Amino acid sequence: MQPLDPARRLVPVARNLDDRNAGLRWTCGVGQGELAFDMDIYGINIRQPLAGDIVGNSIALAAIGTAFEATYRWRLVRDGKTLTEGFITAGSMGAMEIWVEQLNTTAVKGAGPAVLELAGDDPSGGEGPDVEPARVSVVVVPGARGYIPYMVRKGDTLTKILQELGGDPKVSSVKHAALASGLKNPDKIFPGQLLRIPV
Repeated sequence: MQPLDPARRLVPVARNLDDRNAGLRWTCGVGQGELAFDMDIYGINIRQPLAGDIVGNSIALAAIGTAFEATYRWRLVRDGKTLTEGFITAGSMGAMEIWVEQLNTTAVKGAGPAVLELAGDDPSGGEGPDVEPARVSVVVVPGARGYIPYMVRKGDTLTKILQELGGDPKVSSVKHAALASGLKNPDKIFPGQLLRIPV
């Protein structure tokens, strides 16, 4: 095994232990250039879902982090109320690891915006200075498995598009398509606009 080239070693260039949300800025010399990235060594970074993603009966959660006894608490929250929650075991204790889990969200009723929270370090779910959950905003459409991207054409209406694409009316409704596409008024769509039709 080759020894690690000191020029390629990760080196913290800034640290503020009094503010754990500040994390660290790391650099790594790579040839003539330099690779730099931010990392919170005390927390969790959610890689998927991304902000604004549509979630239905399940959430494919990808994250990097570490937690006490590799136990994480997750919950889906809307307006301060927990819609569903659970615990998962992923990665290992003490090492920052990338992991993927499938979260069951079939218990969620009602479409709308929500926030996925993921916390580690305290399996009881308590929060404190060392246990700030990672959060990502998502759009909940119960029953959705995904979405069909649709480019609006001249003469289209949301109702016409849904009839053309078919699908389960409980999932592919005007209300859900407007919510998933970020439309304030489902009657105002225009040619060239990209919509997300839940399926």
